[in-house]
Amino acid sequence: MALQSNWGPERKRALTNVEIVSVAAPRQVTQFVEDDSLLQRIEARYVSALRVNDRLAALTHELELRGLRYCVFGGWVRDTIHDLQSVSAREPPRDVDLVVRGIEVTDLLKMLPSDVRPTMFGGVQSGVGPSAFDIWPLHETFLIHRLGLQPTFESLLQSTDFTINAGLFFPPQGNPPQILDGGMLKALRKRTLDFNSSVLPFPVMQCARLAAYAAKLSLNLAPAVRAFLLEIARDPLRREQISEGLRNNYSPNIANSAQEILHLLIEATQ
Repeated sequence: MALQSNWGPERKRALTNVEIVSVAAPRQVTQFVEDDSLLQRIEARYVSALRVNDRLAALTHELELRGLRYCVFGGWVRDTIHDLQSVSAREPPRDVDLVVRGIEVTDLLKMLPSDVRPTMFGGVQSGVGPSAFDIWPLHETFLIHRLGLQPTFESLLQSTDFTINAGLFFPPQGNPPQILDGGMLKALRKRTLDFNSSVLPFPVMQCARLAAYAAKLSLNLAPAVRAFLLEIARDPLRREQISEGLRNNYSPNIANSAQEILHLLIEATQ
């Protein structure tokens, strides 16, 4: 299979000379959530997501048969919790990212149809549209790999970019569901967008993501985030790259609101 033979070299070429910057990030405490009501509601949402995604359901069933520990990471967890805490419900999140311990990409490829494609961050994306999801081995997580961290779920949280994303949901695998929280719940409760990792790759892309998150979730910007956005967005060339990223990856409403956030931020310092 061509994907199996090219995945490694293509990824190494894509990640050569990646720009990485240092940012100020507060130290977070990692702990398992003990809110049974929240856990049950998130589990119900996860079961509903599997019902409408046969491919994802089949894959997770195979992982569980093999006894492989995996978690749901990132946007799905964040948006689900944000929705449960919100007065007005939104559309169920579609962005599902899975991270699996104790497996290689070649093994994942054998479990998936042939239309999957590699991602530069160490895994594969399966499907298109609402049924798409990303999955990768824990030890191939970009910053775990780049910084030489131990391939643990705690390291996965440590390498997470922003506090609003620092949460892992473990579906029940013979045990009750769990959430390992690295600051996500507090960040969403306080509606504050801050850095979780002090090491941040792809700063221009991250500027677009930060502005989009602030617009989408109505979040306040922590001082370190404001300083970072100003530093990157002041450069006209980078500002245009940020604008292009917003136009290409987000709905017009979110993209326009994010642009306005950046405009007001820059204007306030002039």
